[in-house]
Amino acid sequence: MDVSAKIITQFVRDLSFENPKGPGAFQQGEEKPSIKANVDVKASNRKDTDIYEIELNVSVAGIRGDEKIYVVELKYVGLFEITNLTEDIREAYLLVECPRQLFPFARRIIYDLHADGSLPPLMLDPMNFAELYQKRKEAN
Repeated sequence: MDVSAKIITQFVRDLSFENPKGPGAFQQGEEKPSIKANVDVKASNRKDTDIYEIELNVSVAGIRGDEKIYVVELKYVGLFEITNLTEDIREAYLLVECPRQLFPFARRIIYDLHADGSLPPLMLDPMNFAELYQKRKEAN
């Protein structure tokens, strides 16, 4: 049987935005800050059900020298109902396929927050969750 998945709901669990200098951090003549982005994924199962919670943690920081210009931290959660998920593919499916479906929504939230903070547009690059999963497996 094929795996069948549907998103029951998705929501922001936690959101933090620090922008102490506002648009002043991007004045002409100043060095453009480097952007550091980190993504992590957690998955859990509601005991004895086909309901899985996937938490996508995204942090983005604009850094110039030793100074953080701004910081965004987002925990974005999706509740999935997944049937026919066999043990041999469970971990990979939960940590690759599910966050792949959630990431565009998290990316839009960060883009909007960036703009609402009077910062230049920021579109995070697409994320390769299969590569992230492989690196995690190699580290363990």
